[in-house]
Amino acid sequence: MSETQTQEPDLVIEDQTSPLDTPAPEADAPAPEPEEVVVTIGDEPAPEPQETTPAPEWVRELRRVNREREREIKELRDKLAAKEAAPPPATDPGKKPTLEDHDYDTDAYEKELTAWYERKRKADEEVTRQLQAEQDQQKAWQAKLEGYAKAKTELRVPDYEDAEAVAQETFSVPQQSIIVAGAENPALLIYAMGRNPAKAKELAAITDPVKFTFAVAKLEAQLKVTPRKAPPAPEKPIRSIGGVSVSGAVDGTLERLREEASRTGDMTKVIAYKRQKAAAARK
Repeated sequence: MSETQTQEPDLVIEDQTSPLDTPAPEADAPAPEPEEVVVTIGDEPAPEPQETTPAPEWVRELRRVNREREREIKELRDKLAAKEAAPPPATDPGKKPTLEDHDYDTDAYEKELTAWYERKRKADEEVTRQLQAEQDQQKAWQAKLEGYAKAKTELRVPDYEDAEAVAQETFSVPQQSIIVAGAENPALLIYAMGRNPAKAKELAAITDPVKFTFAVAKLEAQLKVTPRKAPPAPEKPIRSIGGVSVSGAVDGTLERLREEASRTGDMTKVIAYKRQKAAAARK
């Protein structure tokens, strides 16, 4: 019996849960927050920053439950499709021959026994290769998940969680897996898709995995990340103390001493306080 030909294994993910549900790693120590960024696709204009009000707890819980139900339906469909497309089982060497099966013909029995051991050896080797391939794939997949979880914590945008939820609802689990496994920066791409539901639906409509992969790569090449422009600083207040205009942040103590000096004509306390502050600044 010829040895079964083996093909290079595809990415097989036994766990059909959404890869976007991977929790972000906990930080060991708080780090300085980087500047927020704006993510756009191609030459589209950057969205204006919006002041968002957190949704009530009951609304967020309802959204979470709805996402869980939709995800479970998608997972069941994907598992059924994966089961139908599952590869055939490893070669079965068959029942071990016995002397009785060969009418106690020792020559025939030994010949068949030798052939059976050879079939079993090949079957065991095939099983070992399959298990090793699955373990390697699982390790590579886990590394991708950890990279995605880390990247989404480093992407400084105010609404990543909402954008991620839109992507989860739009893409199937296999499509999410392709994005996480193949994109250069899946966190950035997921956010861009979540902020552009129309573009996400257009991409999700591509059911052919190969065409979908190429479309994802083409779209990712169009992503642009720019620092969010900070709003202009408010003008510093200008106040009048003793008939003199003073701009900038006002020292409450100094203001009080100056007002007192304007009433009494004695600047001694003002001068002493300013000397005290100057000496403290030099330390």
